[in-house]
Order: sequence, then C-alpha cells, then structure tokens
Amino acid sequence: MSQILAFALTCGAALLAQSPQAPPVAPPAPFTGVFVSDPGADGAVWVRGERYKLGLSAGGASYQPLFGPKAPRDFPLRLQLVHAAIGDVELPSPDGVPWQRHELGFTRGRGAVTERWHVTAAGAQFTFEVAEPVANGCLLLRLAATSDMVVVDDGPGVRFVAPGLGDVRCSDATVFDAAGARLDVPVEAGDGQLVIAVPAWFTATAQWPLLVDPVLTTVAVDTTSSERQDARVACEPTTGNWLVVAEEHLSATDVDIVCTRYSSASPPVLLETVYADNTADFTHNLDVGFVAATQRFVIGWHNATSGQFQFRNRQAASTTQGATIGTSGGIGNDLENRVRIGSSFASDRFLLVLFRHQGGSAPFTTIIATFHASSGTLFQVMPLPVGTFASMQNIASPGEVSAIASASDKWVVAWPEMTATFLPNYLIRMLAIGATGSTGPLVAEPVVTLSPVSSAVVKGASIAGRGGNLLVAWERVNAATGSDIMGVPVGLVGGVFAPLGSVQNLTTQEPNALAARAQREPDVSYDGIRFLYGYLEDDGAGTTLPHAATVVTSGATLTWHEGHLPLGTAHASTFDLGFGANSTPGVHWAVFQQVGPSATGDVQAALVDARAPGATSAITQTGCGVPSEPGIAITGTPALGRTFSVALSNVPVFPILLVGPPGASPLPGCGACSLGVDTTALQLFTVSALAVNVPANPSLLQFQLAFQGMSGLQSGGCPAAFLGFAFALSDTLTITVR
Repeated sequence: MSQILAFALTCGAALLAQSPQAPPVAPPAPFTGVFVSDPGADGAVWVRGERYKLGLSAGGASYQPLFGPKAPRDFPLRLQLVHAAIGDVELPSPDGVPWQRHELGFTRGRGAVTERWHVTAAGAQFTFEVAEPVANGCLLLRLAATSDMVVVDDGPGVRFVAPGLGDVRCSDATVFDAAGARLDVPVEAGDGQLVIAVPAWFTATAQWPLLVDPVLTTVAVDTTSSERQDARVACEPTTGNWLVVAEEHLSATDVDIVCTRYSSASPPVLLETVYADNTADFTHNLDVGFVAATQRFVIGWHNATSGQFQFRNRQAASTTQGATIGTSGGIGNDLENRVRIGSSFASDRFLLVLFRHQGGSAPFTTIIATFHASSGTLFQVMPLPVGTFASMQNIASPGEVSAIASASDKWVVAWPEMTATFLPNYLIRMLAIGATGSTGPLVAEPVVTLSPVSSAVVKGASIAGRGGNLLVAWERVNAATGSDIMGVPVGLVGGVFAPLGSVQNLTTQEPNALAARAQREPDVSYDGIRFLYGYLEDDGAGTTLPHAATVVTSGATLTWHEGHLPLGTAHASTFDLGFGANSTPGVHWAVFQQVGPSATGDVQAALVDARAPGATSAITQTGCGVPSEPGIAITGTPALGRTFSVALSNVPVFPILLVGPPGASPLPGCGACSLGVDTTALQLFTVSALAVNVPANPSLLQFQLAFQGMSGLQSGGCPAAFLGFAFALSDTLTITVR
C-alpha cells in the first residue's frame, strides 16, 4: 500500500491537476498531388508530381518521367531555351538566371523572354512570354532537348519514347496575345531541338506580350509509380507526433526519402507527406530519430550517387525542414553503407553513427560517429576507437544506437562482428559514446563483448533504452529452428555500461512462442517502462509474419507481459519499432514492408499497446442501492505513466471519496451495503472527482487500489447512528495498474 499511496495520495494538489498537454498540432496540409522541395545547395528545386519529377536549376529544366520502380534507370528529358528571335533579330536570353517560385509556378526573366513553369499533379506546363516586338516577322523559339529516349515527331506534338516503359508527350503549343486572341502552332523536333514557330501574320496583329505554352505529360506502361521500402519510425515526445520514413523507389537508380507524419491521436491521423529528399539521386538506408529539447525529428540516409551520408532536421509540429547537410564526404557509394541516429530526450544534440562498408563482398570496416546540434552544426567527426580489437575491422552487419535520457548520458551502439573473414566466428559488440560539454569532444568507453564467441552466424543487432536501462537483441542462426532471438539487458556497472548477466534465448522464454519456427530481424523499442521487441517469424509455409513481445527488465531478470503478438497477416520483410513517450506511454508503432506478388513495396504499420494484459478496473456491488446510491465511474487508463480520473455522480450535498486497498467490511445497521476499502489504510477526500497520475514505475504493475464514494447528509442509505449523520455509499471501483 505504501508505494501506491505515495503516488496517489501524497500531494492532493497534484491529484487534482490535469495531465500535461502537448503543444497544439499544426492542421493537416492539403494534399495537392504535388510536392516542391526547398532549394538545394546548388539552388536547384525539385518538383514531384504523380508521374513525373521536374528539376529546375540555373542550367535549365530536367523533366523526369516516372515509368515505375522496375524501370532500369531514369530517362530525364533536359530542356533549355537556346535561341529566340523575331524575324531576323535575335532576342537576348542570358544563361544562369535563377528561378523564382510563386506557389506552384516558377519564373525567370531572360532578357526579352520570361520562362515560366506551372506544375500540377498530372503534368508540367512550360510557358514563354515575349515582352514586345523588336522587329517584324515570325517568332521562333528553339529549345535544346536532350534525352536517351527516342524522339517520335508524328504529331500532334512530339513524343519521347522509352521502349517497353512509356513515353513523354510534348503537346503542340497554344499562343495567346494580351487581348485574348489564340493560335495553335505545332511543336516540331529536329537536330536535338524542339522548334516552335509563330507565324508573322499573327505577330503583326497581336497585342503583346505573347504567351507560348506546350504541356509535358507522362504515359507509362507500368501504372505503379513507386514502391516504398525499408520504413523506420520515431515519436517525438513533446508533441507526441509520429514520423514514418521510407525509401520510395522510382526506378533502379532513383530513390527518394518520403516522410509521413501522424498525430498523437488514437488512432493516429495522417497530417501530411513531405519528402526529405526528392532529387534524382539514389538515397537510401535511412533512419529517423528526435531531439526533444527542440521538438525536431532528424532524418539521415546514405546518398549512393554523391557518396555521402546526409541528414536534415524538421519540426515535429509542422512541415518546416532544415537544410540537407552532407557529412563524411568520400564515404563511397557502396549500397551497404548505413546511418543510425541516436535520439535525445533532454540534450539539444543527437548522434549519427555511420556504418561504412568496404565494398564488394568484404565486411564493414569502419564505424564513424558524428555529433550534431539540431540546427545541423557539425561538432566533431570521430572514428570510433578500435583499441586492441582488430576484429572490429570485420563488422558483420550494421547495428543500432540507443537514445539518451539527459545531456550527461551516453549513447550506446551495438553491432554484430566477425573474428575473421575466413571460417569466421561471431559475437556481439557494444560501445558507449558521450560528449564532454556542448561541443565535444566525443569520448568512448572501451568496446565490450556482449555474447560469447560462436560459430553460429549472428546478425541484426538492435538496442533500445536510455539511462542505465537498455536491452540488446539479435538474431542467431541455428540448424534446429533456422533462427532464434537472443538478448541481454545492459546497465551501468561501476559507472560504465556492461551486460547484466549472461545472454538469454528470448525465443525459448517468450510466452506462446512457437519454438520450432525461425524468428528473424529483431528490433527493440523502450517507452521508459517496458521493452517491446518485434521480429519476423517464418510460419513454415513460406510466409514471414511480424510478431512482438513485451518484457520488463530488472537487472538480469526478464519478466514478460505478453508474447507472440501477431502484428499482421501478410508476408512481410524489414521491421522497425518506435515508441510513444508522450501522454500515453506504452504505445508503440511497428512498421514493416509487405511483400508478395500483389503487394510489393506496401509499407504497413501496427499500433501496439504494450501494457500488461488484463482488465484495468472492476465494480463490486457494495452500495446502498437506488435511489440514494451515488454513481462512480472511471475515465482514462490506470496504467504505468498514464493518468486516470474517478468521479462521483448523484451526490446532492456533501461528496466524499474513499481511497485505499480493496477490502470488504459490513457496516452495522446499513443493511446490504458495505465498505469496499480496507480501513487500515483508508484516505478520505472531500471531492467528487479525483485525478491520479501513475508513475512510470514497473514495481507498481498489478497493484490494486479501491475507490468508493460517499454522499454525506443524504437520507435513504445508512443511518446517522454510524457516523453521526446520514450518508449513502456507492459501489466500489477497484483499479489494477497495467
């Protein structure tokens, strides 16, 4: 009783206070089918429509049709106005002029000619405005049109064909004068150019300026414009908003980073879709974290086109994004290079852990840690110290990094490792990294081995937690079942991070798990109370299904709440977990990629409530009966880290709430009603409603507390002889902390 009364009854003012509210969430952004990026470092802007991309730079425009994710590469059509003339007089059109954005339009003035682009979901319209006649004669415009597609000039308009994939269609042009007169003129192709000629008879009578506007559209054979893969998820604690980040594959050489933001509501509401990167680069192997002190998400990825790791931050309560920042230039374009982000609950900094691959079939060779503020300021780049661990040069596969709970805390990185490249043994390594002061330098503890050396392949190391409470899990391949999930709690021992006890087989301990089935690709999340670890399980019939288990750690001891929770019914690959550290702790998201003949690239998610299972409240009939009996009701959930309220009704004069351990005590002279609260630790509150904040303390799990209402000075219930005044009792509400 002492523990639960300590949180429920110590401070009456706290009991009556409302739960802290998250800042207001920005209203959902309207979906127009068009996304426009911020200008990049080179000033280029990229537009994403339903079936095309458009890149605008000082050098011109690049229209990139989306022929589907199975297209072997991109087929951009590059357009640049290279000649404009009226009669025999050439109009000046200087190069290198930047574009100006106006909503979904872009303009730039090039002497006598102003170029404009107007973008819609369906296509892009480019317009040329010629200000005034400088001579008599035909208006002639020539555009350099460079593409690997085949040019077909069979009218109307011109087609650029990618055989077997589709084509880009440039319509004939419509010419408008200032008085509204219009004329359709052909667009013709020849010598790598598109030619538009407005006849002299029209220019002689037209009211200037003149507008000339053909339209580009994409017609694709594959109607699937993209596939989303390798999703990751995070929840920013202050706003409670979620961000799901995924690769969007547009072709074999073009991958974007797409971010979908969801509210903290239950069920979550989609707020908007924003691209962290929608250039023509191959950007992939992403991760997402958060910096709670500034309410930002951080998205990182590997750019295989430029050979860089890149990242950018964005506000959790809006669509505002920071600039894209490249780090570790020259890292290479190996497709195995991967970034992991260490989040922060209190500090304004985050940690980028970069797993660099040597290339080819060789193992990973370098782990690089970089330390950043959420504004993107680079504090330090530091290869992690290898010390005497030469085998660190044989990292088997990328690992994970934990969050930190405070500015003085440390991130912990875990990864699988091979002792050799020929007939290797395997083990799991761990390294804690912190910073001395706001600008570094980074300091690392010695590398720690978490698992014994084994000939069995280990991979997919995942770590979650913060402060001194962490859990590392990984996949161990074996002949009997295919793969099991192994794990070990990690905490502070003598001030440094170390494993707490020996490695445990989580698969064989997990409630309801099917030991004969292979469990793969584990991922762990932590909500400040309990761990949720998820995995993909082979059902024995060729289908891999996502599952999860919830567990609480105390030192080396693991206590399961539930096991073998099915998260989906479709064949899945890749798996990531995120947690909700907001007003509803215990809420986790699992995201995974559904695969199969009809659902390739379909990212799905499951919302998981990791509370201990079972009923959270019950009513015992202890009241005086109607009409005098007060009503008693609960709102909210009596779960760790959450708030619930108990309220009385039908109390006309003098409300009293009785709180204490459950108990049954008949009251003399009160008929069938009885006291439902143990009198040895009974507390009385002269209120009709009470709000209770449950601490995030796992020792309170399954604890019970009883509430009973009393209506003082009310006749029809218990007689005055018992307390000196008449009163009526409600039924007893008993809560069980989950």
